[in-house]
Parts: sequence; C-alpha cells; structure tokens
Amino acid sequence: MVARYREALSGRPLDVGCGAGRILGYLVELGGEVEGLDISEEMVAHCRVAYPRARVRVGDLADVGAAVQGRFTAVLAMDNVLDVFDDPQRRRALRELRELLEPDGLLIFSSHNLEYADARRGGRGDTARSLDRARELLSKAGSRSVGEVVAVAARMPVRIRNRRRMAPLQRREGDHAIINDEAHDYGLLHYYIGRDDQARQLSDLGYELIECLDVDGRVVQAGGRSLAPWLHYIARPAVAN
Repeated sequence: MVARYREALSGRPLDVGCGAGRILGYLVELGGEVEGLDISEEMVAHCRVAYPRARVRVGDLADVGAAVQGRFTAVLAMDNVLDVFDDPQRRRALRELRELLEPDGLLIFSSHNLEYADARRGGRGDTARSLDRARELLSKAGSRSVGEVVAVAARMPVRIRNRRRMAPLQRREGDHAIINDEAHDYGLLHYYIGRDDQARQLSDLGYELIECLDVDGRVVQAGGRSLAPWLHYIARPAVAN
C-alpha cells in the first residue's frame, strides 16, 4: 500500500495511532510533511527521538478533530485502531477523519473481518476452544522451554476469567459485531465488520471505497469472500453530485 499510494503518502500524511512508529518510519522515508498522533505519551516521546523529521503529538482518536490542524493528503488508521470503538463512536471518528482529508485525499485503514470471526467460531463453545488451546500448548511443549510452557499455562486462568467477564458484553448487530477476541488474554472487545458492510458504511459517511485488500495484499471484490483476520480499506471523500 505504501508503494501503491506513494504520491498521497509523500504529501502531508497523518498516521493515527502511530505507536512506536512502525509505519511512521516508512512515511518519513517518502520525504513528505509527516505527522503522527498517539494517545500514549511514552510512544510519542519515542517517535520524536526515533523519527525527528516527523511531527508527532499526543492526541485521542475519539476527538481527532481537536488534536490536529489542517488537511492531509492521506490519513492512516492501521492495526485495527478504529475497532476499539462501538458503532456510534466509530462512525463519528470516520466522519472526523473525512473532514481532515484533502478533497482527493486517501483514508487507509484496517478492520477486523467478521467473516473470519464467524468461520473461526464455527458453532464451537468456549469449553471446546479452551480444550483446543490446551492441546495446542501440549503439542508445542517439546519445542519450548519449561519456563515458556509454565508462563503460557499460568495465563490460562486469566484468559478464562476475562472471557467470562467479557462474554455478556458481546453483541451482534445487523452489519457488525462486538467480539471479545484473544487480544490481551481476552481482555478487550473489538468491532468486526465484513467487506461489503464496510463499503456501505463508508458510503453512508461520505466516502468512496477505492479498494479492499486482505492481509497478503490480494484484492477482495464486492461480494467476494475472505477469511483473512482483518482487511485493509482505501477510500476517499466522495465527490458531491
């Protein structure tokens, strides 16, 4: 995506949720006026040292319009960062990001794929998945140190407690789902949506979807099926009729 959309990314790009600069570094190499935003003061401090040519600041994606000024040739929201929100918050963030784009600017973001979650669950309950995890641990025990096996086993009670605690908060809506996944030992809830529903959501919010790519860079067409854990979307502000 960096190569394909080099022109927009070498202008004035904004990396939202830039973290320690995993993507920010590529943007800096393109030579544009790079800006980064992250909620973590420690991450921002690191990026300012590691990538002094970028302008990086502390800010919250939940109020991104107040955190940055001006318009951007591209806004990146990678690593499924938008999926920490529920549906109303997520739509608000997408609207605010649109207002930050130049008329021909690009929004490039990733989101958890609901088709993947549905296929993985496959009607199996929590007990079955816990047994699968135990079998996986035992199968890999021979290639791990005793300390590694003990550490993984020690986390299992935490994972089970978190899973039980979060399970009542999960829900399935018409076009998306809020799912407790494995992140941070089942300590988080994430937003999941399928390719076509994401396209419709973007259209409702004033975007035009340019393309959707899976984790290996393959194009996922409208109506197509993908079992990738997340998908990448490239969109731009829709032209008013």
